[in-house]
Amino acid sequence: MEPTTIMLRWTRNITPPLLSLVLLLVTAFAVAAQSGRKPPKPPKSPDPLPSKQEEPPIAPQSEQKSTPKIPVKVVWQSYAVSSSSIYARSVLESCLDELSKSGSVTASTNAKELNRKEAIDIAKASADTHVVWFQLEPDPAYNDRSGIGSIPAQYLIVTFYVFTPTTGKTKASGRVYQRPVGPGGLPVPGTGTNGYYSLEYAGREMADRVLSALGLGRPH
Repeated sequence: MEPTTIMLRWTRNITPPLLSLVLLLVTAFAVAAQSGRKPPKPPKSPDPLPSKQEEPPIAPQSEQKSTPKIPVKVVWQSYAVSSSSIYARSVLESCLDELSKSGSVTASTNAKELNRKEAIDIAKASADTHVVWFQLEPDPAYNDRSGIGSIPAQYLIVTFYVFTPTTGKTKASGRVYQRPVGPGGLPVPGTGTNGYYSLEYAGREMADRVLSALGLGRPH
C-alpha cells in the first residue's frame, strides 16, 4: 500500500489544524519523491555514417597534339617538247596520291611546268615547304638517237631532286626506272618494248624516296 494512502487513513482522527500540517508534509513528501526520479534518457542516436568521399572525376585524356604536316610541293618539267605532258602528269598524280596516303605531308603542285632554277627559287622563298622537282628523260637503252618523234613511254626514266626550304639546297636526288608489270600490277621479269611499263609505279617510288629523305615512313 502506498505511504500516501496510509497517512490519509491515519489522519481521520486528527484535529483540523494538525491535519493541515500533515497534508502539507504529505504533499512535500510526494513532491520530493517525484523529484528524485530522473527522467529517462532519450535513446542515443546512432553516429552518423561518414559521408562517402566522392571519387574525383576522371580527367579526360589529353588529346594528342597532332604533329604538323610537312608541306611538299611537287613540280615538273618535260625533257623535250617531243615528250607528251601526259606522261609527266601521270607520274605527278601518282606521286601526289602516294604522298597524301602517308598522312605526314601536305602535298601540292604547280599549275605549269617549272625548270630546276624556278623550283629552287620556290624553296628559297618558303620557310617550311620542301620542293620536289622532276623531269622525264630517255633511258640510255633507247636506241633512237635521231630525236625525231615522241620518245616511247617505256623508254622514259624519272630524275628528281628535293630542295630544302629557305636555302634551296639539294636534300636528296635520284633516278627512278620504270619496271614492266603484268596483270594485277605485279612486276614481271625481263625488259623490252613488248611489256606494259608503268609510269604510275615510277611516281609512287619517287614519293617513297621523298618520304625517306624527309625521315618519314612509307604509307601502308
